[in-house]
Amino acid sequence: MILVSVVTILSFLLEGIMSNIIGITSQWLVPMFSVVSLIIIYPYFNHEEGNFLKVCFALGLFYDIVYTDTLIVNACIFTIIGLFIRWLNSWMSNHAISVLFMTFLTIIFYRIIMYAVLTVVGFIPFELETLGTSIISSLLLNLVYVELLYLITDYCSKKYKIRKID
Repeated sequence: MILVSVVTILSFLLEGIMSNIIGITSQWLVPMFSVVSLIIIYPYFNHEEGNFLKVCFALGLFYDIVYTDTLIVNACIFTIIGLFIRWLNSWMSNHAISVLFMTFLTIIFYRIIMYAVLTVVGFIPFELETLGTSIISSLLLNLVYVELLYLITDYCSKKYKIRKID
């Protein structure tokens, strides 16, 4: 569980740091490290889905409080993303290529859900171009991040014999 804690805390803090470095107007590098960390930590829960979903909710709640100033919105969305990640892991094995594909699908899913919520509450108008741009801008940096994080955590889990789902 130490590896899970380190990955989630590191990703959460690094997302804030990268947001300050890159800036909000970036067209290609939008960090979503907290969401991506959920993909990396899922295999370490060893079929304890309840605990994984609790971590998803807690991470989403912290995300709401620290980054978005909303309450419960991202907590619920992160929990839904956790269910989506669990479903993806039931269909795919856990290796470098599948983690990239799961990240790709998870980012698209997260952006669609968030865009739908923002459109329903009237914060933004419905435009498919805006949705497409937000998805594309999220992919590059996060795919690189998840691959690096996967390689590091996989190395650590083999070196220290940490059990995970493959």
